[in-house]
Amino acid sequence: MASEMLTNAEKPGTMSGRPVVASSAVALARVRELLPEIAAVDGSSEADRHLSDALVDRIRASGLFGLVMPENLGGSELSFADLVRVTAEIGSVSGSAAWIYGVLAGHSWLINLFPEQAQREIMADPTTLIGTVFRLNGEIVEYEDGYKLTGGNGRFCSGIDYANWVIIGNAVKKADGSMEPRFFVVPKTDIQVVDDWQTMGMRATGSRSIKIDNAFIPAHRSVNFADMLSGSTPGAQMHEGAIYRMPFADIAPFSIVGAPLGMAKGMVKRFAEDLGKRLADADPLEVAEQSATLARIGEVSAEIDAALALVIADAEMIDRAKDPSDISQLQRAQIPRNWAFAVQRARHAANRIFEVAGGSAIYNGSEIQRVFRDLNSAAQHFAFTWDRAMTGYGRRAAGLKQGEFAVPRRK
Repeated sequence: MASEMLTNAEKPGTMSGRPVVASSAVALARVRELLPEIAAVDGSSEADRHLSDALVDRIRASGLFGLVMPENLGGSELSFADLVRVTAEIGSVSGSAAWIYGVLAGHSWLINLFPEQAQREIMADPTTLIGTVFRLNGEIVEYEDGYKLTGGNGRFCSGIDYANWVIIGNAVKKADGSMEPRFFVVPKTDIQVVDDWQTMGMRATGSRSIKIDNAFIPAHRSVNFADMLSGSTPGAQMHEGAIYRMPFADIAPFSIVGAPLGMAKGMVKRFAEDLGKRLADADPLEVAEQSATLARIGEVSAEIDAALALVIADAEMIDRAKDPSDISQLQRAQIPRNWAFAVQRARHAANRIFEVAGGSAIYNGSEIQRVFRDLNSAAQHFAFTWDRAMTGYGRRAAGLKQGEFAVPRRK
């Protein structure tokens, strides 16, 4: 298997020797080849609080990180539905690996909202990986032909161990005292990593905090946040697909939503297989006594499948659009509603499995316990907040003014 994966760069379906993925079917085939290896290192990666470097290199060699990167930058330019499916496949065997994959693969889309000079510079090597801290503290001011950042610090930098660059969000303090929210991309060489990732779950993501004490950021490595929200960034114009002109807030969480949904599917599968082994030689009466548990497996697996289908349907709607205007305002409000609905229903479904997993599930060596912790941790993400998402959709459905999504001002 290893030799086949590593020679993909020499086969048809590559670009200038760079690994690309030719189709949805190829994407699923490649990730499924990797699943045994991903599953094998899940436990040790959690103990290390670090996803195996060798595994990340294998995913990089497969071309899967470039799934939604534009072809003109060396990517595969497949769909966001493909990204959700691939991330969910990984999540079925490792929550942390799925999260890292989704974050790093998704950011190959995010960088394409920056000015063309930044895209060309950063993606000169299309296997480059990019992390993010969407809300970074510190002060940014205009300085010479760019910006100066001091006292920067922020949490949850997933993928920092493998990233070459990090995208950060903050507000520029302008000369007139006004604040202008912007995103910036900075090289890892400007960043200090703070080893503070001591968490209940998702431990192998190593999503540690970062500090940037003093950095100069050239103007071309920045993009106005208002342009990102409106889908009108100058950098997006160098790509043909409408996906690069979609509002940032409608797209970004598609990169990670597959992780908790995949975890839930994997948890049910593990439990059903274990129960089946225990009952394989049982008499009919003992099997009958497990009817409620067997029915629970059927019920929660249907909930998870429905949740995943809901998210994929939204991703396919985004992928089909020829222009951002093809998606109505109500459909736009539907997207975050469905992210939150899907993830929280999957969390609830998986927790119902944990309820019947028995006392053995509370041991640290239990895979069921690890998935329980990882899934509940992943579901805490801001994008999956139930009350906010449901209220936002309700406001839109009722014709009320929407709340604003913005990077908070920093003092």
